[in-house]
Amino acid sequence: MPTVALDLLGGDRAPDVVADAVALLQDDPEAPDLLLVGPVDHAVELLRERGIDPRGFVVEPATGAVGMDEDPLTVLRQNPEVSVSVAARLVARGRAQAWVSVGHTGAAVAAAVLELGRIPGMARPALSVVVPSLAGPVVLLDAGAAPDATPDLLRQFAVAGHTYAQVLGIADPGVGLLTIGSEEGKGDRLRRSAHELFREVLPPAGIRYVGPVEGHDLGLGMAASVVVADGFTGNVLLKGLEGAVQWAATRMGSAYGDPEPAWRVVTQTATSDFAGGMLLGVSGVTVVGHGAGTAEEICACVRLAARVCDMGLVSRTARAFSTEVR
Repeated sequence: MPTVALDLLGGDRAPDVVADAVALLQDDPEAPDLLLVGPVDHAVELLRERGIDPRGFVVEPATGAVGMDEDPLTVLRQNPEVSVSVAARLVARGRAQAWVSVGHTGAAVAAAVLELGRIPGMARPALSVVVPSLAGPVVLLDAGAAPDATPDLLRQFAVAGHTYAQVLGIADPGVGLLTIGSEEGKGDRLRRSAHELFREVLPPAGIRYVGPVEGHDLGLGMAASVVVADGFTGNVLLKGLEGAVQWAATRMGSAYGDPEPAWRVVTQTATSDFAGGMLLGVSGVTVVGHGAGTAEEICACVRLAARVCDMGLVSRTARAFSTEVR
């Protein structure tokens, strides 16, 4: 069973909601071992408030978190003992096999790169989220780690996303390039260049490239199981989907007089494989959850981290790049 380092200080309602997640995981016999990261005295107090014996946990000291209005790199360089750095360092030193944070996404990405390093062949990491569709789960990347991209960086995302989809059990995942139309020649210069590159290099690497896809294809899931975008476009799409789902659930509740069934579907989705973003391209399993996530969603992030550890995500991603035919 892998050990997962859990950042107590990340998130809009930290550390209380993270401690609530620890309490839930305490009652799950299949949950991975946890290594908590945060102020020791406060962590002990939080555990005791929830009826948990703190002697059953190791708490690694950390001196603070990166605020949403702070520059992550500046904070990490000035204070190497902030929670995201400490959590990532535990993986780098082998004391944990994965780490989870629901705090500042940019800080988590920066800490992962600085402490764990990048997988050879991956110039920048990509944040990958699993989106439910009518045809099954769809891997979307990048969801915000790399707002600016080149065609070759998008190719790297395609390789990493294809591997992640296989780890999740998606058989023969097809890769699509997110753009504004499926017709030949559609899209801006980046998308047109990336399309030509994908068509040339992905099939020899054993990756089925299905061509350009549009935003609505993400929800249908029939065109591609992996959708590749630059981080700016991917994040805009993801936030738009989140708003659309909330709107639809609320309107269905109003129309039928009972919002509970619709919101139950949303909640079940948020606490499954779709709870956290997997940072692909760093040499250690890193899951970044939603800052407003519930305790149940944080639990799902921890379980996802443990699952991909067991499936060898990092080693399989490294192998995909080492054997890639260019």
